[in-house]
Amino acid sequence: MTARKRSGNEEGTRSPSAPRLADGIREAILRGVYPSGVKLRQEELAARLGCSVIPLREALHTLASEGLVEFVPNRGARVKPISSRELREMAEVRSTLAAAAMRRASGKITPAVIAQARAIVEKMDRAQDPSTQIHLYADFHEVILAPADRPYLVATIRGIILSGLRYMPVWIQAWEASGVQTAPGFGPVLDALEKKDLKGAIRQLARTWDAQEELLAKFLERREKAASRKSR
Repeated sequence: MTARKRSGNEEGTRSPSAPRLADGIREAILRGVYPSGVKLRQEELAARLGCSVIPLREALHTLASEGLVEFVPNRGARVKPISSRELREMAEVRSTLAAAAMRRASGKITPAVIAQARAIVEKMDRAQDPSTQIHLYADFHEVILAPADRPYLVATIRGIILSGLRYMPVWIQAWEASGVQTAPGFGPVLDALEKKDLKGAIRQLARTWDAQEELLAKFLERREKAASRKSR
């Protein structure tokens, strides 16, 4: 007996793979379709996405490893909540680790490394998509810190940066509400590294981070205070 060939319709209705599901859910989180803290009911989500629960669960675990989703005991999966307190802690840890990595890397940063980092900065300035911007932001740090020869340290810093992806919808709101047109870029960091000015590079890097993250942290604090007053 010969095997029956699948029809085009059967082929077209095949359940999406876990990576494709992860891409779709990730994009929805970044666009604010699934807001911070919202529960991701797997049966409902599977029906909406036209997939089975098994690849969906795998996709959610992938997003959990990226810091976008979390599994709560006896309650299932949800978009990981955001808060000003968490944002400040993430920034503090990342800044401390990045400064340590830069001290180790500084004597080994070559002109080729700086040229590669400048190319990433140019792409970052042209990028319109928030997800692309964050990934380029992570790429920039990975390139300038890789000479430290501490792959676990560099990977940890990259992970912290990418875990900030779920803040992007609110960050866009904060940026629009601020009326600020431009923020300090990473060019001065690279200028300082070219001059072998380690302290200057670390100072400029912190200045760039602070200009972007402080704006979001204060926006979140105002929103949290407003929500607290309403709940009284």
